[in-house]
Amino acid sequence: MKRLWSSLFVLAAVVAAAPVVALAQPAGATATAAAAEVKAGTGVENKESVGTASEFAAGTKIWVWSRVTGATGTTVRHVWKKDGAQIWQAKLAVKSKRWVTHSRRQLKAGSYTVEVVGADDAVLGSVSFTVK
Repeated sequence: MKRLWSSLFVLAAVVAAAPVVALAQPAGATATAAAAEVKAGTGVENKESVGTASEFAAGTKIWVWSRVTGATGTTVRHVWKKDGAQIWQAKLAVKSKRWVTHSRRQLKAGSYTVEVVGADDAVLGSVSFTVK
């Protein structure tokens, strides 16, 4: 019986402390940080990347697909870079907690990276590929 009372006391202490822990979070903190899964391919079908690869032929229209989480109600940018220098960007709205979006370009030979950049200028994800 003494063991039961000890267990109940510990449980009550944990339950009582829970609201204090929740209040200790900084104002504006969110449960999940924004992030993006990013793929490069030859198209998008049914909200999924198709023809995903890391190397493409010159002149191919390349689609960069991203699934953004934790950024509802904001905009993200697909920042396209060739050999490290920015060549183009697309501003894209994020309208739900798991939002799929994409941008596309027809590219010449080179090494490319496309970064998904959040409203706070943090890089949420990226994909790199080569055009030959």
